[in-house]
Amino acid sequence: MYCYKKPQSFIFNMTMLLFLLSVVYCLHVVITGCEQKVYAPNANNVSSPSVKIKDLTIYVDLAKTPEQQAKGLSIKNTLNKNEGMLFIFDTPKEYSFWMKDMKFPIDIIWISSDNKIVHIEKNLQPCIFFLICTSYSPHANSQYVLEVPSNYTTKNNIVIGDRVDFFIGNSTQNTT
Repeated sequence: MYCYKKPQSFIFNMTMLLFLLSVVYCLHVVITGCEQKVYAPNANNVSSPSVKIKDLTIYVDLAKTPEQQAKGLSIKNTLNKNEGMLFIFDTPKEYSFWMKDMKFPIDIIWISSDNKIVHIEKNLQPCIFFLICTSYSPHANSQYVLEVPSNYTTKNNIVIGDRVDFFIGNSTQNTT
């Protein structure tokens, strides 16, 4: 006896696949505790990497290598109000960023080689589906990119043209 079985839709199959992949990824994060240490001043009063905008100090993790830059903040579950990640590039370009694998919203600040903010994207939400993940780019070349908690730039009135000072290692980068 022949029985006709209606085939499942492609969209249903893809939705189920994405759901299962999401569950596996979440289990991986919970089991392995994929967290990265955030730098803060230590007991010896030696400062850790930080960025200063206006009178605000933001303690940063550094993303210098392509591997660190590819992962970015996707390895963290949250950021405190005075924490961020600083991406340091070798040459000024229009660097694009997206919110793939992020777990929380952020603001992204692009900074020129002369330490001026050239572009800001605010309250960027994590991508839900990889295939429709928006890419964000500045309107000018930048050499540094700073990721901070969502709405940080609005709450602290940080705007294009503001000066940024870097305190990395034992040196301060001040250019005029």
